[in-house]
Amino acid sequence: MDAIDRKIVSLLRDNGRLSQETLAQRVHLSRPAVHERVKRLEEQGILRGYQALVDWEALGLPITAFIWVRTSGTQCHEVGQLLMRLGNQESIVEECHRVTGEWCMLLKVRVALPLALQALIDRIRAVPDVQATMTTLALSTLNARVSGDEEVLG
Repeated sequence: MDAIDRKIVSLLRDNGRLSQETLAQRVHLSRPAVHERVKRLEEQGILRGYQALVDWEALGLPITAFIWVRTSGTQCHEVGQLLMRLGNQESIVEECHRVTGEWCMLLKVRVALPLALQALIDRIRAVPDVQATMTTLALSTLNARVSGDEEVLG
């Protein structure tokens, strides 16, 4: 993977809907050359898919929180899969990361209201093998992955 491939990955990470023509202009190659590079990046598993960026506030889930989870035993993968399914109309577990240190997992969650966060934490604590949680609310998010070259505080 060279610098041009890295630039293509970066551009597609920022906006997965960029046309190959636009990519070609931005990396200063022909469209067929960009097509071949994108195809190769997909075949190598570097580009695994394309996704939509969600406006969580417009979706009714404006609050972001991070929940540290400590488990007993070694069934972290199974517990993580259970945690990912705990969402409902007022909350969603967006990401679950296995981490090192004092805690076993870090969840990124989106909720509608503080009471929805409380209810989600209660459901998390009720999962077998979950010993403890610690929650941090995000006040704002610095998002450097937006179209264009500017960073946005949202």
